[in-house]
Amino acid sequence: MSGWAAGVLVAGILVGLPEGGARYRVEIGGQPVGWAELAFRCTGALQAEAGTCVVTWESRLRLPAEAGGGARQRRIEAPVDRSGRLLGPIAIQADGVGRILPEVAGAVPASAAELALLALPGGDGCLPVLDEESGLAGRACARREGGRLSVDLPGAREEVAPSPDGFPASVAIPAQQVRFVRDPRAALPADPPPLAVRVAGPADPRRARRFCGLPPDAAPRAAELASFPRPRARGASCREKAAAYGAAVARTGRAARTAVGVAHDGGGFVWHAWTEVETGAGWIAVDPSFGESPARGPRFTVARFAEDDRAAREEAGRRVLACWGRSAVE
Repeated sequence: MSGWAAGVLVAGILVGLPEGGARYRVEIGGQPVGWAELAFRCTGALQAEAGTCVVTWESRLRLPAEAGGGARQRRIEAPVDRSGRLLGPIAIQADGVGRILPEVAGAVPASAAELALLALPGGDGCLPVLDEESGLAGRACARREGGRLSVDLPGAREEVAPSPDGFPASVAIPAQQVRFVRDPRAALPADPPPLAVRVAGPADPRRARRFCGLPPDAAPRAAELASFPRPRARGASCREKAAAYGAAVARTGRAARTAVGVAHDGGGFVWHAWTEVETGAGWIAVDPSFGESPARGPRFTVARFAEDDRAAREEAGRRVLACWGRSAVE
């Protein structure tokens, strides 16, 4: 999700944002994956009074087993005025690594755009936003549809349900199967959630061109795979099958690694894991879940790692999280 903030200047009218905070359960593909919190707090007693405010957005998400199963934490903190407009640079912490995003005058942090849009007079209008991921400025626009808002953000369309205190009751991104549902008891799952999440894409897989900024994998080159184990392996998930097949390849003295990304399973695009084996013709994908050797396309590899390479697995987790539930096959 792009984010939430506080306040906006629309048509010359300064709109104050509600102070407080809210905790949300984060779901991807119907599976709880963690929690997120939005807070907006100011100095001074009156909403109309000039003062300094801080908007914070914090999340903690459990990665699927295919991406290592670890937890990822992110915190965004931005100084804003009572209308939510930036007063200085944004501080971002992601898994303990910090960076500073320069201020864009007049913009609202995208991580808080829904809160600002809910405060627009009549619920309709647009505001300038700064996306914390890319550092690019854009526009967020909302229109009232019954009791909900339909929101267009750079790269995403959302459905936002309000609550009496002015904070969103829920935010859904239908095309990405992502939901943020208000839940004060939301927690990090103890076990990794399943990765098998459907991904929106063209009905004809031959029209697939990009996923999360990545082109489709190249068609496999000619390679001798007859001497490799059959493309079958035991396991309760594609991740377990990919690891088991890789272990079988390793026992023959040849190299194998796990690939994670999006593939077409015959009915549509889905997050998936498969194996890549090293041959005289280079690395070739083999899919033990689909029984394909070589694996057929289209598929988009987001990350690769050897099972015993912890650093590579952690990097794979970061890459999967950057795309998981946030992109559609174009």
